[in-house]
Amino acid sequence: MSTVFDVSVRKSYVINQLEMHPDLDLPTKLQLCYRFKILPWLTPAFREFVSLPIKGLGPMGIAKIPTYILHALIQVKHQISTHWLTLEAVVSPTMAGMCHTPLTCANGWETGWTTGPAEMLRHPDIFYSSWDILAQLESVEIPQVCSDCRESSVVNVKETGCLLMEDGFVEDKFEELRAWLMSH
Repeated sequence: MSTVFDVSVRKSYVINQLEMHPDLDLPTKLQLCYRFKILPWLTPAFREFVSLPIKGLGPMGIAKIPTYILHALIQVKHQISTHWLTLEAVVSPTMAGMCHTPLTCANGWETGWTTGPAEMLRHPDIFYSSWDILAQLESVEIPQVCSDCRESSVVNVKETGCLLMEDGFVEDKFEELRAWLMSH
């Protein structure tokens, strides 16, 4: 019967029209995603929610989000904030390059970390993603750190992936949500 009425084509048409609707907010998008299994909306909507403060949704917005998805959102945001608190407190190690003053560079790197990335991670008004922080680390000059030590230390941060773990947290939770959505 669905082939006679071409339901899948009509569903695709309605989804495309809804995406352009000016009143379609994120909570409603997730609600529709859950109700009608619109999987292409799940990834961008969930990623956008992760980057927003939960308080900013307001009671009406939170009420629209399906409970399981809201719980997953809160879990991943908690996981990210816990990771960020760890990154604030634990300075990424300095990797000495061809340097004559490794202790000075290590002290300068620690100071640079606590006044740079750590401050960005705990900023109350501006959300900095790990990519923003990594870009800042790559471009900033730390006066007490020689260029070899700075470059080696930034490479170490990249290779360990400590700043990019939040993407993995979101991806893992997204896969869990996708499986859950498909089973309901």
